[in-house]
Amino acid sequence: MPQQTAEPATYYLLLPNGEQEGPYSLRELNEMLQQDLISAESQVRSSSGGSPLHLDELLHDGQTDTLDEITGLDGLRGFSLSHFFAEVFRRHCREEVLEVFCCGTPATTPPLQAVSSTWPAPWIFARTLLTCIALYFGFDWACNTFQVPTLVPGLMFVGNFAIPFCVAIFFFELNVRREVPFLDLMRAMMCGGFISILFALILMELSPDVLPWVAGPVEEPAKLLAVILIAGSRRNGRILTGLLLGAGVGAGFAAFESSGYTFAELVRYITSSTAAEVVGSINPIQGQAIARSASTINPDAVMQVRALITPFGHIVWTAITAGAYWLVLKHRIAEGLRDYNSNSIDWAVFSDIRFLRIALIPVLLHLVWNTNWLESFGLLRFLLLGLIAWAIALRLVQAGLQQIREEKYARALPL
Repeated sequence: MPQQTAEPATYYLLLPNGEQEGPYSLRELNEMLQQDLISAESQVRSSSGGSPLHLDELLHDGQTDTLDEITGLDGLRGFSLSHFFAEVFRRHCREEVLEVFCCGTPATTPPLQAVSSTWPAPWIFARTLLTCIALYFGFDWACNTFQVPTLVPGLMFVGNFAIPFCVAIFFFELNVRREVPFLDLMRAMMCGGFISILFALILMELSPDVLPWVAGPVEEPAKLLAVILIAGSRRNGRILTGLLLGAGVGAGFAAFESSGYTFAELVRYITSSTAAEVVGSINPIQGQAIARSASTINPDAVMQVRALITPFGHIVWTAITAGAYWLVLKHRIAEGLRDYNSNSIDWAVFSDIRFLRIALIPVLLHLVWNTNWLESFGLLRFLLLGLIAWAIALRLVQAGLQQIREEKYARALPL
Protein backbone atom coordinates (compact mmCIF):
# COMPACT_ATOMS: atom_id res chain seq x y z
CA MET A 1 0.00 0.00 0.00
CA PRO A 2 1.57 3.36 -0.95
CA GLN A 3 2.35 5.67 1.94
CA GLN A 4 -0.24 8.38 2.48
CA THR A 5 0.75 11.93 3.27
CA ALA A 6 -0.95 14.14 5.81
CA GLU A 7 -3.75 16.43 4.72
CA PRO A 8 -3.03 20.13 5.27
CA ALA A 9 -5.62 20.46 8.05
CA THR A 10 -5.40 21.72 11.61
CA TYR A 11 -7.52 19.01 13.30
CA TYR A 12 -7.67 15.23 13.01
CA LEU A 13 -10.03 12.43 13.99
CA LEU A 14 -8.99 9.22 15.72
CA LEU A 15 -10.54 6.07 14.27
CA PRO A 16 -10.47 3.36 17.00
CA ASN A 17 -12.58 0.27 16.24
CA GLY A 18 -14.23 1.94 13.24
CA GLU A 19 -15.54 4.86 15.32
CA GLN A 20 -14.47 8.50 15.36
CA GLU A 21 -13.00 10.45 18.26
CA GLY A 22 -11.93 14.05 18.28
CA PRO A 23 -11.19 16.34 16.60
CA TYR A 24 -7.67 16.76 18.02
CA SER A 25 -4.86 19.08 17.08
CA LEU A 26 -1.51 17.63 16.04
CA ARG A 27 -0.05 18.79 19.36
CA GLU A 28 -2.77 16.98 21.31
CA LEU A 29 -2.15 13.78 19.35
CA ASN A 30 1.56 14.10 20.09
CA GLU A 31 0.89 14.48 23.82
CA MET A 32 -1.49 11.49 23.81
CA LEU A 33 1.19 9.42 22.10
CA GLN A 34 3.80 10.41 24.68
CA GLN A 35 1.38 9.53 27.52
CA ASP A 36 0.80 6.06 26.00
CA LEU A 37 -2.91 6.81 25.49
CA ILE A 38 -2.62 5.98 21.80
CA SER A 39 0.02 4.25 19.70
CA ALA A 40 2.00 5.22 16.62
CA GLU A 41 -0.13 2.68 14.71
CA SER A 42 -3.42 4.39 15.65
CA GLN A 43 -5.39 5.42 12.59
CA VAL A 44 -6.27 9.07 12.08
CA ARG A 45 -7.98 11.10 9.40
CA SER A 46 -8.13 14.78 8.63
CA SER A 47 -11.32 16.41 9.89
CA SER A 48 -11.78 17.83 6.39
CA GLY A 49 -11.86 14.34 4.87
CA GLY A 50 -9.34 12.19 3.06
CA SER A 51 -7.98 8.69 3.49
CA PRO A 52 -7.06 7.28 6.94
CA LEU A 53 -3.38 6.96 7.78
CA HIS A 54 -1.32 5.82 10.74
CA LEU A 55 -0.36 8.40 13.33
CA ASP A 56 3.36 7.86 12.73
CA GLU A 57 2.83 8.65 9.05
CA LEU A 58 1.03 11.87 10.02
CA LEU A 59 3.78 12.96 12.40
CA HIS A 60 6.49 12.04 9.92
CA ASP A 61 4.47 13.55 7.04
CA GLY A 62 5.92 11.02 4.58
CA GLN A 63 9.25 12.83 4.47
CA THR A 64 12.74 11.53 5.09
CA ASP A 65 15.89 13.52 5.70
CA THR A 66 19.42 12.73 4.59
CA LEU A 67 20.27 10.94 7.84
CA ASP A 68 17.26 8.65 7.48
CA GLU A 69 18.16 7.81 3.91
CA ILE A 70 21.76 7.00 4.85
CA THR A 71 20.97 4.85 7.88
CA GLY A 72 17.72 3.29 6.71
CA LEU A 73 16.16 4.30 10.03
CA ASP A 74 12.92 6.20 10.50
CA GLY A 75 12.98 9.86 11.45
CA LEU A 76 12.11 10.77 15.03
CA ARG A 77 8.35 10.69 15.64
CA GLY A 78 6.55 11.76 18.77
CA PHE A 79 9.84 12.95 20.26
CA SER A 80 9.85 16.09 22.36
CA LEU A 81 12.79 17.44 24.35
CA SER A 82 10.42 19.00 26.88
CA HIS A 83 8.83 15.60 27.53
CA PHE A 84 12.12 13.72 27.31
CA PHE A 85 13.72 15.72 30.14
CA ALA A 86 10.53 16.67 32.03
CA GLU A 87 11.23 14.32 34.96
CA VAL A 88 14.65 15.87 35.59
CA PHE A 89 13.04 18.91 37.20
CA ARG A 90 10.47 17.05 39.30
CA ARG A 91 10.83 15.81 42.85
CA HIS A 92 11.42 12.07 43.23
CA CYS A 93 11.62 10.04 46.41
CA ARG A 94 14.31 7.51 47.33
CA GLU A 95 11.96 4.58 46.66
CA GLU A 96 11.61 5.68 43.02
CA VAL A 97 15.37 5.58 42.62
CA LEU A 98 15.58 2.10 44.11
CA GLU A 99 12.75 0.91 41.88
CA VAL A 100 14.63 1.94 38.74
CA PHE A 101 17.75 0.01 39.75
CA CYS A 102 15.85 -3.08 40.94
CA CYS A 103 15.45 -4.86 37.62
CA GLY A 104 16.80 -7.67 35.48
CA THR A 105 15.80 -10.64 37.63
CA PRO A 106 12.78 -12.89 36.94
CA ALA A 107 10.95 -11.18 39.80
CA THR A 108 11.81 -7.60 38.83
CA THR A 109 11.66 -7.69 35.01
CA PRO A 110 8.21 -6.38 34.04
CA PRO A 111 5.98 -8.42 31.71
CA LEU A 112 5.66 -7.17 28.15
CA GLN A 113 2.17 -5.74 28.73
CA ALA A 114 3.58 -3.51 31.49
CA VAL A 115 6.36 -2.09 29.30
CA SER A 116 5.63 1.32 27.80
CA SER A 117 6.45 1.72 24.13
CA THR A 118 6.47 5.53 24.25
CA TRP A 119 9.47 7.77 24.70
CA PRO A 120 10.92 7.42 28.21
CA ALA A 121 11.78 10.38 30.42
CA PRO A 122 15.15 9.69 32.11
CA TRP A 123 16.02 11.63 35.26
CA ILE A 124 18.30 9.66 37.58
CA PHE A 125 21.33 10.43 35.41
CA ALA A 126 20.92 14.14 36.19
CA ARG A 127 20.96 13.59 39.96
CA THR A 128 23.96 11.31 39.62
CA LEU A 129 25.70 13.97 37.56
CA LEU A 130 25.13 16.64 40.22
CA THR A 131 26.52 14.30 42.87
CA CYS A 132 29.62 13.56 40.78
CA ILE A 133 30.21 17.26 40.09
CA ALA A 134 30.00 17.99 43.83
CA LEU A 135 32.48 15.18 44.53
CA TYR A 136 34.89 16.46 41.88
CA PHE A 137 34.96 20.02 43.19
CA GLY A 138 35.14 18.66 46.74
CA PHE A 139 38.28 16.68 45.89
CA ASP A 140 39.67 19.63 43.94
CA TRP A 141 39.17 21.97 46.89
CA ALA A 142 40.69 19.48 49.33
CA CYS A 143 43.73 18.91 47.09
CA ASN A 144 44.42 22.64 46.77
CA THR A 145 43.68 23.44 50.42
CA PHE A 146 45.55 20.66 52.20
CA GLN A 147 48.18 19.88 49.53
CA VAL A 148 47.90 16.16 50.26
CA PRO A 149 49.16 14.06 47.31
CA THR A 150 47.09 11.04 48.39
CA LEU A 151 43.92 12.92 47.37
CA VAL A 152 45.05 13.23 43.75
CA PRO A 153 44.03 9.66 42.71
CA GLY A 154 40.54 10.31 44.10
CA LEU A 155 40.29 13.52 42.10
CA MET A 156 41.45 11.73 38.96
CA PHE A 157 39.03 8.85 39.50
CA VAL A 158 35.99 11.11 39.90
CA GLY A 159 37.10 13.46 37.12
CA ASN A 160 37.61 10.71 34.55
CA PHE A 161 34.81 8.28 35.46
CA ALA A 162 31.97 10.61 36.51
CA ILE A 163 30.65 11.69 33.11
CA PRO A 164 30.99 8.26 31.41
CA PHE A 165 29.20 6.69 34.38
CA CYS A 166 26.34 9.22 34.20
CA VAL A 167 25.88 8.76 30.43
CA ALA A 168 25.81 4.97 30.96
CA ILE A 169 23.03 5.48 33.54
CA PHE A 170 21.20 7.62 30.96
CA PHE A 171 21.13 4.64 28.56
CA PHE A 172 20.15 2.39 31.48
CA GLU A 173 17.04 4.52 31.95
CA LEU A 174 16.28 4.40 28.22
CA ASN A 175 16.07 0.61 28.35
CA VAL A 176 12.37 0.47 29.22
CA ARG A 177 12.38 -3.33 28.98
CA ARG A 178 14.30 -3.34 32.29
CA GLU A 179 15.69 -6.78 31.53
CA VAL A 180 19.36 -5.88 32.04
CA PRO A 181 20.39 -5.55 35.72
CA PHE A 182 22.57 -2.66 36.81
CA LEU A 183 25.31 -5.17 37.68
CA ASP A 184 25.53 -6.19 34.02
CA LEU A 185 25.91 -2.54 33.02
CA MET A 186 28.82 -2.18 35.46
CA ARG A 187 30.32 -5.39 34.10
CA ALA A 188 30.07 -3.97 30.57
CA MET A 189 31.68 -0.72 31.69
CA MET A 190 34.58 -2.23 33.65
CA CYS A 191 35.30 -5.60 32.03
CA GLY A 192 34.04 -4.61 28.58
CA GLY A 193 35.97 -1.34 28.73
CA PHE A 194 39.20 -3.19 29.48
CA ILE A 195 38.58 -5.85 26.82
CA SER A 196 37.83 -3.20 24.21
CA ILE A 197 41.09 -1.38 24.99
CA LEU A 198 42.95 -4.69 24.77
CA PHE A 199 41.37 -5.46 21.38
CA ALA A 200 42.20 -1.93 20.17
CA LEU A 201 45.84 -2.31 21.19
CA ILE A 202 46.09 -5.62 19.35
CA LEU A 203 44.50 -4.17 16.22
CA MET A 204 46.72 -1.09 16.49
CA GLU A 205 49.78 -3.34 16.53
CA LEU A 206 48.56 -4.89 13.29
CA SER A 207 47.90 -1.51 11.71
CA PRO A 208 50.57 -0.37 9.20
CA ASP A 209 50.38 3.29 10.32
CA VAL A 210 49.89 4.70 13.81
CA LEU A 211 48.21 7.94 12.76
CA PRO A 212 45.28 9.83 14.31
CA TRP A 213 42.85 8.77 11.57
CA VAL A 214 43.57 5.09 12.28
CA ALA A 215 41.83 5.28 15.67
CA GLY A 216 38.30 5.26 14.19
CA PRO A 217 38.68 2.17 11.98
CA VAL A 218 40.52 0.36 14.80
CA GLU A 219 38.76 1.35 18.03
CA GLU A 220 35.14 1.17 16.88
CA PRO A 221 35.37 -2.50 15.73
CA ALA A 222 37.35 -3.30 18.90
CA LYS A 223 34.64 -1.89 21.15
CA LEU A 224 31.86 -3.63 19.21
CA LEU A 225 33.66 -6.98 19.49
CA ALA A 226 33.93 -6.44 23.24
CA VAL A 227 30.18 -5.74 23.46
CA ILE A 228 29.32 -8.86 21.49
CA LEU A 229 31.71 -10.96 23.56
CA ILE A 230 30.34 -9.94 26.96
CA ALA A 231 26.68 -10.02 25.82
CA GLY A 232 26.45 -13.81 25.99
CA SER A 233 22.82 -14.89 26.19
CA ARG A 234 21.71 -11.30 25.53
CA ARG A 235 22.53 -11.59 21.82
CA ASN A 236 18.76 -11.74 21.38
CA GLY A 237 18.03 -9.02 18.83
CA ARG A 238 16.48 -6.64 21.37
CA ILE A 239 17.70 -3.28 20.18
CA LEU A 240 17.49 -1.42 23.50
CA THR A 241 19.64 -4.13 25.10
CA GLY A 242 22.31 -3.68 22.44
CA LEU A 243 22.27 0.09 22.91
CA LEU A 244 22.69 -0.27 26.67
CA LEU A 245 25.54 -2.77 26.53
CA GLY A 246 27.25 -0.70 23.85
CA ALA A 247 26.97 2.44 25.98
CA GLY A 248 28.42 0.54 28.94
CA VAL A 249 31.48 -0.65 27.02
CA GLY A 250 31.93 2.78 25.44
CA ALA A 251 31.73 4.41 28.88
CA GLY A 252 34.44 2.12 30.21
CA PHE A 253 36.66 2.76 27.19
CA ALA A 254 36.19 6.53 27.52
CA ALA A 255 36.92 6.54 31.26
CA PHE A 256 40.07 4.42 30.97
CA GLU A 257 41.32 6.45 28.01
CA SER A 258 40.73 9.78 29.79
CA SER A 259 42.53 8.43 32.86
CA GLY A 260 45.50 7.61 30.67
CA TYR A 261 45.64 11.08 29.12
CA THR A 262 45.32 12.76 32.52
CA PHE A 263 48.02 10.57 34.05
CA ALA A 264 50.39 11.23 31.12
CA GLU A 265 49.86 14.99 31.52
CA LEU A 266 50.46 14.71 35.27
CA VAL A 267 53.73 12.85 34.69
CA ARG A 268 54.82 15.55 32.23
CA TYR A 269 54.04 18.23 34.82
CA ILE A 270 55.94 16.47 37.61
CA THR A 271 58.90 15.74 35.34
CA SER A 272 59.10 19.34 34.11
CA SER A 273 58.73 20.78 37.61
CA THR A 274 61.45 18.50 38.97
CA ALA A 275 63.72 19.38 36.05
CA ALA A 276 63.14 23.09 36.70
CA GLU A 277 64.25 22.71 40.32
CA VAL A 278 67.33 20.64 39.46
CA VAL A 279 68.48 22.84 36.57
CA GLY A 280 67.57 26.01 38.49
CA SER A 281 70.00 25.12 41.25
CA ILE A 282 72.75 25.14 38.64
CA ASN A 283 71.52 27.69 36.12
CA PRO A 284 68.69 29.92 37.47
CA ILE A 285 67.88 31.46 34.09
CA GLN A 286 67.50 28.10 32.35
CA GLY A 287 65.60 26.78 35.34
CA GLN A 288 63.10 29.66 35.06
CA ALA A 289 62.63 28.87 31.36
CA ILE A 290 61.82 25.25 32.16
CA ALA A 291 59.46 26.37 34.95
CA ARG A 292 57.59 28.63 32.52
CA SER A 293 57.24 25.68 30.15
CA ALA A 294 55.97 23.50 33.00
CA SER A 295 53.32 26.09 33.87
CA THR A 296 51.63 25.46 30.50
CA ILE A 297 51.13 21.77 31.38
CA ASN A 298 47.74 21.41 33.09
CA PRO A 299 46.42 17.93 34.02
CA ASP A 300 43.21 19.46 35.42
CA ALA A 301 42.45 21.14 32.09
CA VAL A 302 42.98 17.88 30.20
CA MET A 303 40.64 16.07 32.57
CA GLN A 304 37.97 18.77 32.41
CA VAL A 305 38.01 19.11 28.62
CA ARG A 306 37.77 15.36 28.14
CA ALA A 307 34.89 15.24 30.63
CA LEU A 308 33.04 17.92 28.61
CA ILE A 309 33.41 16.12 25.28
CA THR A 310 32.86 12.57 26.61
CA PRO A 311 29.06 12.48 26.01
CA PHE A 312 29.65 13.12 22.31
CA GLY A 313 32.30 10.46 21.66
CA HIS A 314 33.04 6.85 22.55
CA ILE A 315 29.86 6.14 24.54
CA VAL A 316 27.35 7.15 21.88
CA TRP A 317 29.53 5.74 19.07
CA THR A 318 29.64 2.28 20.64
CA ALA A 319 25.93 2.46 21.47
CA ILE A 320 25.25 3.07 17.76
CA THR A 321 27.39 0.21 16.46
CA ALA A 322 25.99 -2.21 19.04
CA GLY A 323 22.45 -0.99 18.41
CA ALA A 324 22.95 -1.57 14.69
CA TYR A 325 24.23 -5.11 15.35
CA TRP A 326 21.22 -5.96 17.54
CA LEU A 327 18.87 -4.36 14.99
CA VAL A 328 20.14 -6.67 12.25
CA LEU A 329 19.97 -9.63 14.66
CA LYS A 330 16.30 -8.77 15.05
CA HIS A 331 15.80 -8.72 11.26
CA ARG A 332 17.65 -12.00 10.80
CA ILE A 333 15.55 -13.68 13.49
CA ALA A 334 12.36 -12.42 11.78
CA GLU A 335 13.65 -13.67 8.42
CA GLY A 336 14.34 -17.14 9.81
CA LEU A 337 18.10 -16.76 9.34
CA ARG A 338 18.81 -16.98 13.06
CA ASP A 339 17.23 -18.85 15.96
CA TYR A 340 15.89 -16.52 18.65
CA ASN A 341 17.31 -18.77 21.38
CA SER A 342 20.78 -18.88 19.83
CA ASN A 343 23.63 -17.41 21.90
CA SER A 344 26.24 -17.65 19.15
CA ILE A 345 27.98 -14.69 17.53
CA ASP A 346 26.33 -14.04 14.18
CA TRP A 347 29.28 -13.12 11.95
CA ALA A 348 27.00 -12.68 8.93
CA VAL A 349 25.75 -9.42 10.44
CA PHE A 350 29.09 -7.73 9.71
CA SER A 351 28.54 -8.08 5.96
CA ASP A 352 24.86 -7.05 6.07
CA ILE A 353 24.28 -3.69 4.39
CA ARG A 354 21.67 -2.82 7.02
CA PHE A 355 24.42 -3.00 9.64
CA LEU A 356 27.17 -1.36 7.61
CA ARG A 357 25.16 1.71 6.62
CA ILE A 358 24.73 2.56 10.32
CA ALA A 359 27.92 1.20 11.91
CA LEU A 360 30.27 2.96 9.50
CA ILE A 361 29.00 6.38 10.59
CA PRO A 362 30.67 6.28 14.06
CA VAL A 363 33.88 5.21 12.35
CA LEU A 364 33.72 8.28 10.10
CA LEU A 365 32.77 10.56 12.99
CA HIS A 366 35.70 9.22 15.02
CA LEU A 367 38.02 9.75 12.07
CA VAL A 368 36.96 13.38 11.67
CA TRP A 369 37.13 13.83 15.47
CA ASN A 370 40.84 12.93 15.46
CA THR A 371 41.84 15.05 12.47
CA ASN A 372 42.25 18.82 12.18
CA TRP A 373 39.62 19.21 9.45
CA LEU A 374 37.28 21.16 11.76
CA GLU A 375 39.96 22.60 14.02
CA SER A 376 38.81 26.16 13.31
CA PHE A 377 35.58 25.40 15.21
CA GLY A 378 37.47 24.67 18.45
CA LEU A 379 35.59 22.57 20.99
CA LEU A 380 32.38 23.29 19.07
CA ARG A 381 33.43 20.68 16.50
CA PHE A 382 32.98 17.94 19.09
CA LEU A 383 29.45 19.17 19.79
CA LEU A 384 28.61 19.23 16.07
CA LEU A 385 29.90 15.69 15.53
CA GLY A 386 28.20 14.56 18.71
CA LEU A 387 24.81 15.90 17.64
CA ILE A 388 24.98 13.73 14.52
CA ALA A 389 25.80 10.70 16.65
CA TRP A 390 22.99 11.38 19.12
CA ALA A 391 20.50 11.89 16.29
CA ILE A 392 21.30 8.34 15.12
CA ALA A 393 21.30 6.92 18.65
CA LEU A 394 17.83 8.33 19.32
CA ARG A 395 16.58 6.82 16.06
CA LEU A 396 17.82 3.45 17.29
CA VAL A 397 16.03 4.03 20.60
CA GLN A 398 12.90 4.69 18.56
CA ALA A 399 13.48 1.44 16.65
CA GLY A 400 13.71 -0.33 20.00
CA LEU A 401 10.40 1.17 21.13
CA GLN A 402 8.86 0.18 17.79
CA GLN A 403 10.11 -3.37 18.37
CA ILE A 404 8.20 -3.44 21.67
CA ARG A 405 5.04 -2.27 19.87
CA GLU A 406 5.48 -4.99 17.26
CA GLU A 407 5.83 -7.66 19.94
CA LYS A 408 2.74 -6.38 21.73
CA TYR A 409 0.79 -6.37 18.49
CA ALA A 410 1.90 -9.93 17.73
CA ARG A 411 0.60 -11.01 21.15
CA ALA A 412 -2.53 -8.82 20.89
CA LEU A 413 -1.50 -6.79 23.95
CA PRO A 414 -2.47 -3.16 24.63
CA LEU A 415 -0.02 -0.80 22.96
